[in-house]
Amino acid sequence: MAARPAAFDVWFVAADTVYRGVPYDVLSGWAGQGRVAGADKLRPAGSTAPWTLVSDHPLVSDFLAPARSQPVPDDLAEQLAAVEMDVTFPTSADDDDDDVDMIPLIDISLVLLIFFMMTSAVAALSPVDVPGMKNAFEPRNDADAITIRIEKRVGGEVFYAVQVGNGSPAPEDNNLATVGEMLARLDAKLADAKQPPEVRVACDQTLPRERIREVAKELDARRVKDKIASYSAEVNEQK
Repeated sequence: MAARPAAFDVWFVAADTVYRGVPYDVLSGWAGQGRVAGADKLRPAGSTAPWTLVSDHPLVSDFLAPARSQPVPDDLAEQLAAVEMDVTFPTSADDDDDDVDMIPLIDISLVLLIFFMMTSAVAALSPVDVPGMKNAFEPRNDADAITIRIEKRVGGEVFYAVQVGNGSPAPEDNNLATVGEMLARLDAKLADAKQPPEVRVACDQTLPRERIREVAKELDARRVKDKIASYSAEVNEQK
């Protein structure tokens, strides 16, 4: 049996480098540490013998570190799939304050708009509301003043009358059923007046406002044309 060489020349194939005179104990340590691979080559130090693979050399191959094999997963795609985690990130109060909910404000605005529209519609048809008092209308001693009386009778019918001064209306100036008839008699009185007179409207408390507004509009047109000096409306609560 040949004696074991005391040293070896080691050829690291991957690095294409030869270490000469490496003691056997050092070489066996390198093999155990994995510094020498099975594909590397060696031969006795100083000899011209052919190179031998480390994995085939009986004195060194036993010291080679076992190759580490990586386990191949059965389903690599499943292991590399993204993992969904139920993670919530806290939000600050400032983030919620940036977006103001305008729906409640719009709802309130619509309710107020409908309320004001209904109030205006009801007020236009409601009777004249005056403080509780008696004999609110007292004819003044003005012989040239013209009084337009508006009376609401049983059944809701409205009649007009035109009188001059404090006297009673003439038959043709009384019980006028329409505004047009009343205005015709008023224009006749104005044509006979020496100067633009004062016109007063005497009406019942329960008279709808639209009746007074209708008459006031006609009187205002005549005041602009200097046919009357002024006009006013007064309410009488006496039956």
